Amino acid sequence: DRVVCCDKRGRVEVNGLPVDEEYLYPGDAPSKVPFDIVVPQGALWVMGDHRSHSRDSRDHLGEPGGGMVPVEKVVGRADWIGWPVSRWSSVDESGAFTRVPAPGPVGSHG
Repeated sequence: DRVVCCDKRGRVEVNGLPVDEEYLYPGDAPSKVPFDIVVPQGALWVMGDHRSHSRDSRDHLGEPGGGMVPVEKVVGRADWIGWPVSRWSSVDESGAFTRVPAPGPVGSHG
């Protein structure tokens, strides 16, 4: 997948399609850090929901691995928000990525 930030309306794009991230912390922008990366097979690009206070893949762009997380290192998924207590709730399934097309051939950027 190719992940780009940001389009003219400030949205993250995945494989050329803008993603409406309704789960972002109220008032947060999708990212203040511009990036254009290709996520290789077997890896993940991860970003928190409170982007202005998240330490995520964007913080590791210039490091070995470029911020990618190998899938085999994933030990679970987030099902609950526990902090701050005022936001304690289950994590709802998001449809934000259902329309994202499959990535193109390896090496394509379009």
